[in-house]
Amino acid sequence: MKNEKHSFMIERWKRKSATYGRYDGRTDVIEAEIFRTMKEAGIDFAGRSVLDIGCGTGKYTIRAAKEAQCVTALDISKEMLDILAEDAGKEGCENIDIVKCPWDEYVADGRKWDIVMATMTPAVRTFEDYERAFACAKESMIYLGWGGRRDVELLADIVSRHKAQAKIFDNSRNMKKWLEGKGIEYFSKVFDEERTKTLSLEGAMDYCADELEAYGVDADSAEIAEAVRKFEDADGSVSFKINGRFELIVFKNCP
Repeated sequence: MKNEKHSFMIERWKRKSATYGRYDGRTDVIEAEIFRTMKEAGIDFAGRSVLDIGCGTGKYTIRAAKEAQCVTALDISKEMLDILAEDAGKEGCENIDIVKCPWDEYVADGRKWDIVMATMTPAVRTFEDYERAFACAKESMIYLGWGGRRDVELLADIVSRHKAQAKIFDNSRNMKKWLEGKGIEYFSKVFDEERTKTLSLEGAMDYCADELEAYGVDADSAEIAEAVRKFEDADGSVSFKINGRFELIVFKNCP
């Protein structure tokens, strides 16, 4: 069962990697705002060791590496890690140890890092996952998850037509439930973002099909094409809005 889950996730992230967001060093993007808030919550990356679980393309990994002593970047997807390696090289970050491995199979052998991060990753979603991550942190842990909202206008018509059950994007609630059950105090802050995603027509078709799979919707290519073309621009590209809500959770005094 675990191998089947891993195979599914590897293929899913391989498809998504081509259009997935990557590190952007600007100070006006939401990742920069969230990273600033981590530090406002008391996180000090300077001279620290960091474990980034489910690091993806490294949108937060590289920001941490610019201040930390060293970062271990862990992910299941080779394609995502290749993007991280490319962007880290461009940014001159030589202190990132890239590890391709599922989190639930990673063996820390008792090693601890000063700071553990898990940002927007399905790798850390259960109480067991939280416990394993918590056990690896000397000082602090950072968690960033969905805060109850993710609306993709490209999908709306098809999801409605198929009467698919709305997918609930609120995994931060589960983390808070775990923390409260352990009696651990935490800082949290919610961020709302509206962004426009632009893809090629083929890329939008693939994106739509992949997202609909997560909703359990089996739409044929003609139906997907009809939905996608409503968002086609004059140059043949496809642009659509995504509204998301994220919740940052920071807690300290790890064991």
